[in-house]
Amino acid sequence: MQILLYNELNPDKITGFRKWRSFIEADDLKSADVKKIGDNLYRARLNRSDRLLLAFYHYQDQRYALVLEYLKSHDYAGSRFLSHGAVIDEDKIPALEHIPDDAPNLAYINAQHGRFNLLDKIISFDDTQQAVFELPPPLVIIGSAGSGKTALTLEKLKACPGDVLYVTLSPYLVKNSRDLYYAHGYENAQQHVDFLSFQEFLESIQVPSGKPIHFREFAQWFSRLPRTPIKDAHKLFEEFKGVITGPSVDSAYLSRDEYLNLGIKQSIFLEDERPVVYDIFSRYLTFLQENQRYDSNILSHQYLERVAPRYDFVVVDEVQDLTNIQLFLILKTLRDPTGFLLCGDSNQIVHPNFFSWSKLKSLFYTHGELQADVDLIRILSTNYRNSPQVTALANRILLLKNARFGSIDRESNYLVQSNGHVQGDVVFLQDRDNIRRELDAKTRSSTRFAVVVMHPEQKAEAQQHFNTPLVFSIQEAKGLEYDNIILYNFLSAENKRFREISAGVTHADLQQDLSYARAKNKTDKSLETYKFYINALYVALTRAVRNLYWIEAESKQHVLDLLGLHDAQETLNLANQNSSREEWQREAHKLELQGKQEQADRIRQEILQQQNPDWAVYTGETLQQLHTQAIQQGDKKARLSLFEVALVYEDRQCLRDLIKVEFKPARHPANGIKQLQQKYYLPYQLKNPVALRNQLNKFGVDFRNPFNQTPLMVAAWLGNSSLINELAALGAKPEYVDNNHFTAFQIALQQASKDEKYAKHHLASIYRQLAPDSLSIQIDGKLLKLDQHSMEFFLLNLMIALFYRALPLKIGGNGGFGTQDIIDAVAHFPPDILSPQRKQRAYISSIFSKNEMYRDDRYNRKLFYRVRQGHYLFNPSLMLKVEGEWVNIYDMLDLDKLAYHPADTPDWWSEHDQARWDAWLDAGRDHIKHQLQQVRTAMLNDALSMLKSLCEQELRKIQDS
Repeated sequence: MQILLYNELNPDKITGFRKWRSFIEADDLKSADVKKIGDNLYRARLNRSDRLLLAFYHYQDQRYALVLEYLKSHDYAGSRFLSHGAVIDEDKIPALEHIPDDAPNLAYINAQHGRFNLLDKIISFDDTQQAVFELPPPLVIIGSAGSGKTALTLEKLKACPGDVLYVTLSPYLVKNSRDLYYAHGYENAQQHVDFLSFQEFLESIQVPSGKPIHFREFAQWFSRLPRTPIKDAHKLFEEFKGVITGPSVDSAYLSRDEYLNLGIKQSIFLEDERPVVYDIFSRYLTFLQENQRYDSNILSHQYLERVAPRYDFVVVDEVQDLTNIQLFLILKTLRDPTGFLLCGDSNQIVHPNFFSWSKLKSLFYTHGELQADVDLIRILSTNYRNSPQVTALANRILLLKNARFGSIDRESNYLVQSNGHVQGDVVFLQDRDNIRRELDAKTRSSTRFAVVVMHPEQKAEAQQHFNTPLVFSIQEAKGLEYDNIILYNFLSAENKRFREISAGVTHADLQQDLSYARAKNKTDKSLETYKFYINALYVALTRAVRNLYWIEAESKQHVLDLLGLHDAQETLNLANQNSSREEWQREAHKLELQGKQEQADRIRQEILQQQNPDWAVYTGETLQQLHTQAIQQGDKKARLSLFEVALVYEDRQCLRDLIKVEFKPARHPANGIKQLQQKYYLPYQLKNPVALRNQLNKFGVDFRNPFNQTPLMVAAWLGNSSLINELAALGAKPEYVDNNHFTAFQIALQQASKDEKYAKHHLASIYRQLAPDSLSIQIDGKLLKLDQHSMEFFLLNLMIALFYRALPLKIGGNGGFGTQDIIDAVAHFPPDILSPQRKQRAYISSIFSKNEMYRDDRYNRKLFYRVRQGHYLFNPSLMLKVEGEWVNIYDMLDLDKLAYHPADTPDWWSEHDQARWDAWLDAGRDHIKHQLQQVRTAMLNDALSMLKSLCEQELRKIQDS
């Protein structure tokens, strides 16, 4: 048996490792003292106190022991790989006599290296990947789809200390990469990592006013313009984004003269077309201004003056989706301008940006501190994702592209080698009724088949023939992967363009390896014109992991002949493919995360057939109407409903109002809670909640009950961990908020802070499922993402959860949250949720102090306003992103709701006592409001003073010039 070590382990520092290794390599499990403690997880005894954690795998008929972790003093509680709180009684576990036959298989192992890396799964780098992994920055990694470039960059990210940034255009890729990075409880105390989409990166400099312009909105605007000789909206958008505004870092956009004088190869349009193009661009600028929209390229240039060095290392993933000015802005945040790693694939460009690796290198050489002879670029040419059959076809497209247009640049001049561990097929089909009907009948119920077309407007035609919700245009399909892709009339819809793409190319041209050669005719703009179409074809078919079903109405096209697709089949033999309801629910959730809302909605409407609930949901206007009916109109039924709402939300203001109108149950709310749980929440507490599952199937996983709670919120309120796991698996959204603007995570914190049993027995099992990756806040007009790992993230969420319960006792004394309030709230929180060190008074005080809004500190998040020594409220300018919208903290948390503190009114509590209590609370609330208003006024005056100073400086500059 061979041994592989996790790359962060140093065998020289593991006592007794060499001797233990000899036992394993000799298959002597008895001497190695191996015992099973989990699912493919084993412990091995090194000596009296130290242990190793390992897993067994197979690869190509060879057995491997993968050493995952070194535990000193059998510290199982501190293991990354064991459930927190797990108790291992070694004496009760029998010794392992032989390696299990059902050990899982790995897709690839480089046994020569002797090491493996770990994200969400085992990763073994091939020789090329390992060589790149060992190189210092700066680096540019070029790799095809499935080449492992993202995994490689994330592993390199782990080795970088200090302040680190991972940024890419796609929000989904950001989330996915962040989840991969922190998989299996990975932590690195030597670094602080920001995972940001490019939009979030812009907001981290300054949250812009308005919204970004996207192609769909641009195309709608362009279609409303008076008649113009320019007809192609996509081509025009690419010219705006990739030529007029994108490449230059010296100006926000080219002047008219600069644009008209560009060289032949620097623009998509011919010289006589450019005046019209620039006229439209001028109208585009007016449109942006009048409609509160912004162009991210223009904004990036404006932000060059705002940005400052703040990162020690930057990773830019899918760099081909960014323009020069966007990339330049990112690199301006580096303290050391060489501390970057870029990765991408120019063959996957379907976003309009006029990208090429040669232009990227020119940017480095003319604007960076890199030398022109620095060897930055490494190429990963092995594909581990697609079947060999799909990869072979993708290579023929690259050969066609090279033969027709010449080489774009040296860095894109490579073919892909397949190391895919699955076999597949490429099936060429004639567009016939029987083919479409059979393919539709066999695949429409499967989450493993997707239909891809070239343009968004072609989706409607495809949807007439294919009833699957998984129909995508090529821009939507980028970043997705399915076992099976149906490519529908991809060429026939653009027959003329693909005839021009394949013009003059012969079979002999595609028999050779790629050769580096520029196009001979410098005036030939065909590459710029047709780049989108040939790239779109490459991207579309590489979405197929196993099989490609290619349907064309015109099956005798020259392109198809060159690609080796002859004699389209007129029949199809395919088994029925069906997916479960749960698989479709997960697919909808995944697509929603990826921003594919249209397809997610179609799944819920057409496959899951979800409906809207038939009851009233008390929130917003409906809640206000209920309050009016109950308090002012004396409606008894409304009073009961309002009482129930008040119990759910511990709404002391509503309870006070009900007491004033002599609704007696409001004096003893504890009695009502038991009845409330029986009436509304019993289905959530059953081991087999059949009735609840029927509701989930009928209304969807995020339906709202009458109290505006989702099932996940209710499960969190009750601490039902098994139900939370079930809901999370179905894609329940943890970011949704209730009437208090609390998420399910904050509801769990609220319950755990007041209930010792809940904290001890429920919180540990539900915390990771409910906690978001990060909390997006806005301070001083800038986005900050508080990662789940930070104490600031925990403290801010806890204070929100405590707001309505803990703060009423404080406001009469002109106070705020104190360290003791936090200590009391977390007293029973398990150590794997909050370590003993983080519960210490000194540590909590230091977090409060470090984040005071007026404190000058590099890592100050400015979260808190100090009311008096050791007592804090939220910074009144603090904003949080709630369900995608920015909301001020005191618009989200209502100070006027801080009323009626006692949880259950004692018998001696009189109207006079209530009046005194109300007066005390009112005075306290008014005082806090006055304080916060004073702070806001002071902040506004400071901002105006700063603006005046800047204006005076600019005026002096103008006078001096």
